[in-house]
Amino acid sequence: MANFLERRVSPKTTSIISLIAIIFFLPFLLLVSYQTVSLLIRALGTPANIIVDTKTTLEDIDTTFFHAFAQGGEESTDMLAPVVSEVRALKPRLIRLDHIYDHYNVVTRSDGSLAFDWSRLDAAIDTISQTGAKPLLSLSFMPAPIAKDGNITSPPENWDEWSLVVQKTIEHYSGKNQRNITGVFYEVWNEPDLAQFGKWSVSDYITLYRYASIGANNATSVNRFFLGGPGTTGLYKNWILALVQSGNRVDFLSWHSYLENPTRFNKDQRDIISWLLPYPNFTLIPKLITEFGFTGGKDKRYGTTYAAAHTAAVIRQLISGRPQHLFSFQLKDGPNQEDGSGWGLITHEDNGTKPKPRYSVFNFIDAMTGKRLLLTGEGSWVTGFASSRNSTIRVLLVNFDEGGSHSENVPVTLTNLDPGSYSWRERFLFGRDVRFTEVVTDGTLKRDVFMAAQSIAIIEISK
Repeated sequence: MANFLERRVSPKTTSIISLIAIIFFLPFLLLVSYQTVSLLIRALGTPANIIVDTKTTLEDIDTTFFHAFAQGGEESTDMLAPVVSEVRALKPRLIRLDHIYDHYNVVTRSDGSLAFDWSRLDAAIDTISQTGAKPLLSLSFMPAPIAKDGNITSPPENWDEWSLVVQKTIEHYSGKNQRNITGVFYEVWNEPDLAQFGKWSVSDYITLYRYASIGANNATSVNRFFLGGPGTTGLYKNWILALVQSGNRVDFLSWHSYLENPTRFNKDQRDIISWLLPYPNFTLIPKLITEFGFTGGKDKRYGTTYAAAHTAAVIRQLISGRPQHLFSFQLKDGPNQEDGSGWGLITHEDNGTKPKPRYSVFNFIDAMTGKRLLLTGEGSWVTGFASSRNSTIRVLLVNFDEGGSHSENVPVTLTNLDPGSYSWRERFLFGRDVRFTEVVTDGTLKRDVFMAAQSIAIIEISK
């Protein structure tokens, strides 16, 4: 048989067959090669080599922007009432509530007219006030008495009634003769693009927003307030531009960010500014990330240092060019989440109201307030920023690894120091707290800092 084939298959035919095989298999070979290179790059990455110029100052660091929190509607009750003291310790500036109409039975119909009962929602707002925060109210979902077929994610039967609901809500909480709260943010709907909440098209959402804007503009005798949206599941250009082009009142822009890669948060901030450049009236209005995390699904990592490191890494990405407010989702777990998969910073009262690791990040990073210093040499996993306040230099380092296992020995160098003796302190959020004394003669101070997987540290240097 072999001799027969050798006689019948010419070299030219063999070459053609080989060429066809190469053409057929080449895309697969390239794909495998690309994936192999990507895995090697991810495995190897770039180690950090942190250098801080202690004499080059940048902008002031304001850490209040991340003291904002969202509470989802996993129970139709005042969910924060059992954890007031724990939430107060977080020093919240704003707390976001959704489900305000369907969970708190605000709207009823009596003799053909709408009636309003604010008592249950008032109790939830009172709880927010007890924590020291102001509310952000997500105007959701459609009150059943005015919704088509009573479906709370559907449009209203009568758009004018939706306008009236929004007007009465703003008058009640921002009204000078009612609750008299200043500076309330009112966000039109919650994740309108999500099937669970109606999967509104962009054009249908703009209709929903337009009638909400009419209601807002009809509100009388009110303090300053802010109306905005769209509160989508991510930052989407078509939703943002449709809203700014709609001609309606838009006081702020909002979206949710569930992104595992922290650098994507920085990219989103740059993207939205570039989209808004043709609309100068909107470039400076507040931008709010009204929910954020590393995934929108329930995940046991929310109860581990993984979530804490992710939060710190996101804050580092947003420390410059930040949104006005960054809302962590969420404050407290819902019930029946003893397996640790809940989104909360605090476990449900049925599970002991225990703070999880992410809870400790916010106040820890507050130590970084001050004048920002020039820091270079961040790596693929270890990132950070530096500040100076009251003659103390501080360097925040966070080692976040999506794979969960990377550790690194990080060289940290401070330059342009005055000669003298310095105290060097390494303070880890979940670990050691050690001090050294170092003498500087040539203006440079350098030490290696071991950063375990998912660790967060602040280095403090003072003379």
